[in-house]
Amino acid sequence: MDVHNRSTNGWLMVTMLILCVLLIGIASMALLPREAKALPPRPTVPAQPGGIEPSAQAQIQLQVQFPDSWPWQTAPWQDLWTIVQWQDPAGAWRDVDGWKGTLDEVKVGDSGDVTGYKTWWVGGEHMGKGPFRWQVYRGEGGRLLASSDTFDLPSINRATLSVKVPLTR
Repeated sequence: MDVHNRSTNGWLMVTMLILCVLLIGIASMALLPREAKALPPRPTVPAQPGGIEPSAQAQIQLQVQFPDSWPWQTAPWQDLWTIVQWQDPAGAWRDVDGWKGTLDEVKVGDSGDVTGYKTWWVGGEHMGKGPFRWQVYRGEGGRLLASSDTFDLPSINRATLSVKVPLTR
């Protein structure tokens, strides 16, 4: 009987050891990092404003040329208001709602000339369309200072169309 108990106890010990190893293995697997589920696709965030994919876009850039006699004290460049307009089939000019605002910056050239800049992104679905024009006002709702010549939006991907507009007092 003593031999039989030792044999049974041996098998019981081996079974307990196997169960302990299995339990430790299962517990350690629960602690391992799991593979993340695939995330839903995210929209590509462009580096530029406007929400347009970089692969299908262009720019229009207004370049306002200030005269030497510009009254900087009473008409700071930050107050100028710009609007892009499109011409409908009947010939009427209509404001483009998303393309209104103040100048982005002003740069002074080597010869002392002062140029103000405003840039808008053009989505691929609008490239090559026209005619458009740019208008510059003395403040939002203020007096019209200048209108550009008509232009079509760029038709080449990643192109920038510069529209120069000289200002008068």
